[in-house]
Amino acid sequence: MKHSHDHSNGKKDCCHEADNISQNILLKKILDTSKSYKPLIIIVTFCLLIPFFQINPFDAQKFMYYIMGYFFIFLSLFKFFDLKGFVDGFETYDLITKRFKAYGYLYPFIEFGLGVAYLAQINLFTVNWITLIIMLVSGAGVLKSILSGQKIKCACLGTVLNVPLSTVSVLENFGMSAMAAYKLIFFF
Repeated sequence: MKHSHDHSNGKKDCCHEADNISQNILLKKILDTSKSYKPLIIIVTFCLLIPFFQINPFDAQKFMYYIMGYFFIFLSLFKFFDLKGFVDGFETYDLITKRFKAYGYLYPFIEFGLGVAYLAQINLFTVNWITLIIMLVSGAGVLKSILSGQKIKCACLGTVLNVPLSTVSVLENFGMSAMAAYKLIFFF
Protein backbone atom coordinates (compact mmCIF):
# COMPACT_ATOMS: atom_id res chain seq x y z
CA MET A 1 0.00 0.00 0.00
CA LYS A 2 1.45 3.33 -1.08
CA HIS A 3 0.96 6.56 0.82
CA SER A 4 0.72 9.91 -0.90
CA HIS A 5 4.21 10.84 0.36
CA ASP A 6 5.85 7.59 -0.67
CA HIS A 7 8.59 8.48 -3.14
CA SER A 8 9.64 4.94 -4.00
CA ASN A 9 8.48 5.60 -7.53
CA GLY A 10 10.91 8.54 -7.76
CA LYS A 11 8.22 11.18 -8.21
CA LYS A 12 7.73 14.17 -5.94
CA ASP A 13 4.27 14.97 -4.86
CA CYS A 14 2.79 18.33 -4.00
CA CYS A 15 2.87 17.90 -0.20
CA HIS A 16 6.67 18.28 -0.05
CA GLU A 17 6.64 21.32 -2.32
CA ALA A 18 3.99 22.88 -0.09
CA ASP A 19 6.13 22.08 2.98
CA ASN A 20 9.14 23.78 1.34
CA ILE A 21 7.09 26.83 0.43
CA SER A 22 5.72 27.02 4.00
CA GLN A 23 9.23 26.72 5.44
CA ASN A 24 10.52 29.45 3.11
CA ILE A 25 7.65 31.75 4.06
CA LEU A 26 8.28 31.10 7.76
CA LEU A 27 12.02 31.74 7.37
CA LYS A 28 11.36 35.00 5.48
CA LYS A 29 8.92 36.10 8.19
CA ILE A 30 11.48 35.36 10.92
CA LEU A 31 14.22 37.26 9.05
CA ASP A 32 11.93 40.23 8.39
CA THR A 33 10.88 40.30 12.04
CA SER A 34 14.47 40.10 13.28
CA LYS A 35 15.40 43.02 10.98
CA SER A 36 12.50 45.10 12.34
CA TYR A 37 13.49 44.39 15.91
CA LYS A 38 17.27 44.46 15.46
CA PRO A 39 17.68 47.70 17.48
CA LEU A 40 15.60 46.30 20.33
CA ILE A 41 17.47 42.98 20.22
CA ILE A 42 20.78 44.85 20.48
CA ILE A 43 19.53 46.94 23.42
CA VAL A 44 18.22 43.89 25.29
CA THR A 45 21.52 42.08 24.65
CA PHE A 46 23.51 44.98 26.12
CA CYS A 47 21.11 45.21 29.07
CA LEU A 48 21.74 41.53 29.78
CA LEU A 49 25.52 41.62 29.25
CA ILE A 50 26.57 44.80 31.08
CA PRO A 51 25.46 43.59 34.55
CA PHE A 52 27.59 40.46 34.17
CA PHE A 53 30.67 42.69 34.16
CA GLN A 54 29.46 44.80 37.08
CA ILE A 55 28.14 42.28 39.56
CA ASN A 56 30.84 40.21 41.20
CA PRO A 57 29.98 37.93 42.89
CA PHE A 58 26.78 37.29 40.96
CA ASP A 59 23.61 38.43 42.74
CA ALA A 60 20.30 37.59 41.02
CA GLN A 61 18.42 40.50 42.65
CA LYS A 62 20.99 43.07 41.59
CA PHE A 63 21.15 41.48 38.15
CA MET A 64 17.41 42.00 37.63
CA TYR A 65 17.57 45.59 38.89
CA TYR A 66 20.50 46.37 36.60
CA ILE A 67 18.71 44.90 33.58
CA MET A 68 15.66 47.03 34.34
CA GLY A 69 17.79 50.11 34.98
CA TYR A 70 19.76 49.87 31.76
CA PHE A 71 16.65 49.05 29.76
CA PHE A 72 14.84 52.16 31.00
CA ILE A 73 17.87 54.37 30.42
CA PHE A 74 18.59 53.09 26.89
CA LEU A 75 14.96 53.44 25.83
CA SER A 76 14.59 56.91 27.34
CA LEU A 77 17.71 58.19 25.56
CA PHE A 78 16.27 57.38 22.13
CA LYS A 79 13.14 59.35 23.00
CA PHE A 80 15.16 62.47 23.89
CA PHE A 81 16.57 62.79 20.33
CA ASP A 82 13.15 63.89 19.09
CA LEU A 83 10.91 64.45 22.09
CA LYS A 84 8.04 66.00 20.10
CA GLY A 85 8.14 63.18 17.54
CA PHE A 86 8.08 60.64 20.35
CA VAL A 87 5.05 62.30 21.96
CA ASP A 88 3.20 62.45 18.63
CA GLY A 89 3.79 58.73 18.10
CA PHE A 90 3.14 57.78 21.72
CA GLU A 91 -0.23 59.52 21.87
CA THR A 92 -1.53 57.29 19.06
CA TYR A 93 -1.70 54.39 21.50
CA ASP A 94 -0.84 55.44 25.06
CA LEU A 95 -3.97 55.69 27.20
CA ILE A 96 -2.74 58.58 29.37
CA THR A 97 -0.99 60.61 26.65
CA LYS A 98 -4.17 60.51 24.53
CA ARG A 99 -5.89 62.50 27.30
CA PHE A 100 -2.96 64.47 28.73
CA LYS A 101 -0.29 65.21 26.14
CA ALA A 102 2.04 66.58 28.83
CA TYR A 103 2.41 63.03 30.19
CA GLY A 104 4.04 62.04 26.91
CA TYR A 105 6.67 64.73 27.44
CA LEU A 106 7.27 63.52 31.01
CA TYR A 107 7.43 59.83 30.09
CA PRO A 108 11.09 59.71 28.93
CA PHE A 109 12.13 61.59 32.07
CA ILE A 110 10.17 59.11 34.20
CA GLU A 111 11.85 56.21 32.40
CA PHE A 112 15.27 57.77 32.85
CA GLY A 113 14.59 58.41 36.54
CA LEU A 114 13.43 54.82 37.05
CA GLY A 115 16.56 53.58 35.30
CA VAL A 116 18.85 55.65 37.52
CA ALA A 117 16.93 54.57 40.64
CA TYR A 118 17.27 50.89 39.71
CA LEU A 119 21.00 51.22 39.03
CA ALA A 120 21.63 53.22 42.22
CA GLN A 121 19.13 51.03 44.10
CA ILE A 122 17.31 54.01 45.56
CA ASN A 123 13.94 53.46 47.29
CA LEU A 124 13.28 50.26 45.34
CA PHE A 125 9.91 49.59 46.95
CA THR A 126 8.50 52.84 45.52
CA VAL A 127 10.38 52.45 42.24
CA ASN A 128 8.90 48.97 41.73
CA TRP A 129 5.37 50.28 42.39
CA ILE A 130 5.83 53.13 39.92
CA THR A 131 7.25 50.73 37.33
CA LEU A 132 4.39 48.28 37.84
CA ILE A 133 1.71 50.94 37.38
CA ILE A 134 3.33 52.76 34.45
CA MET A 135 4.17 49.58 32.53
CA LEU A 136 0.71 48.05 33.08
CA VAL A 137 -1.01 51.21 31.81
CA SER A 138 1.39 51.51 28.89
CA GLY A 139 1.02 47.81 28.07
CA ALA A 140 -2.77 48.11 28.15
CA GLY A 141 -2.59 50.91 25.57
CA VAL A 142 -0.32 48.85 23.33
CA LEU A 143 -2.55 45.79 23.65
CA LYS A 144 -5.70 47.82 22.92
CA SER A 145 -4.12 49.27 19.75
CA ILE A 146 -2.97 45.87 18.52
CA LEU A 147 -6.35 44.24 19.19
CA SER A 148 -8.12 47.08 17.36
CA GLY A 149 -5.97 46.36 14.30
CA GLN A 150 -4.00 49.60 14.27
CA LYS A 151 -0.81 49.39 12.21
CA ILE A 152 1.38 52.00 13.87
CA LYS A 153 4.99 52.47 14.77
CA CYS A 154 6.08 51.77 18.32
CA ALA A 155 7.40 54.90 20.01
CA CYS A 156 9.53 52.82 22.42
CA LEU A 157 12.71 53.84 20.58
CA GLY A 158 11.52 57.33 19.74
CA THR A 159 11.57 58.38 16.10
CA VAL A 160 15.22 57.47 15.59
CA LEU A 161 14.52 53.80 14.90
CA ASN A 162 11.47 52.28 13.24
CA VAL A 163 10.03 49.43 15.29
CA PRO A 164 6.46 48.23 14.66
CA LEU A 165 3.93 48.14 17.49
CA SER A 166 3.35 44.44 18.07
CA THR A 167 3.30 41.63 20.60
CA VAL A 168 6.97 42.39 21.28
CA SER A 169 5.86 45.80 22.58
CA VAL A 170 3.26 44.08 24.76
CA LEU A 171 5.91 41.71 26.12
CA GLU A 172 8.27 44.62 26.77
CA ASN A 173 5.71 46.49 28.88
CA PHE A 174 4.17 43.53 30.67
CA GLY A 175 7.61 41.95 31.13
CA MET A 176 8.87 45.01 32.98
CA SER A 177 5.69 45.14 35.07
CA ALA A 178 6.05 41.42 35.85
CA MET A 179 9.63 41.93 37.05
CA ALA A 180 8.53 44.83 39.26
CA ALA A 181 5.63 42.76 40.64
CA TYR A 182 7.96 39.83 41.29
CA LYS A 183 10.25 42.09 43.30
CA LEU A 184 7.33 43.52 45.28
CA ILE A 185 5.90 40.09 46.08
CA PHE A 186 9.08 38.23 46.95
CA PHE A 187 11.51 40.84 48.25
CA PHE A 188 9.48 43.38 50.24
